[in-house]
Amino acid sequence: MQQNLELLQEVPFFANFPAKAQKLLAFLAERAQISPDDILFEEGDDYGRAYLILEGQLTLLKYHDKKNITIQHYAKGDFIGFLSLLGAMPALFTLRAATKTTVLIISRKHFSKILEQFPETTNLSLNALLKELYEWERKNIYEAGQCCLEKTGVTAL
Repeated sequence: MQQNLELLQEVPFFANFPAKAQKLLAFLAERAQISPDDILFEEGDDYGRAYLILEGQLTLLKYHDKKNITIQHYAKGDFIGFLSLLGAMPALFTLRAATKTTVLIISRKHFSKILEQFPETTNLSLNALLKELYEWERKNIYEAGQCCLEKTGVTAL
């Protein structure tokens, strides 16, 4: 549990949570070994889990024109799926293990217990979400060419 706690304290989404909430989250989190080509969730699934990659690599895929297109690779230290902790949401992508991968899993059910027992974590979660959205869009605006800027603007919603 101590190792889980130290790992979760490094995740920006949980960094400002009260110590007792972080400890409970570390206790509830589950480690899993994922084999290459295993699917963690598929497009359309309401997967309800977030994954902290401890070792290995995961690949985000989008099915288009009868084939899977690689969108992004994730590696050690990446935290994926935190939006699904906040509520039901069908996946727009598929997440597959590219290599043998070890992850720390936080389920929506367990995260909901944290929100219930520590009500202040609701605002902390929303603030972390807003920060992530802002940073994501800022990065995409910087990287987008003239052709793609019309696809930005999520922070203006």
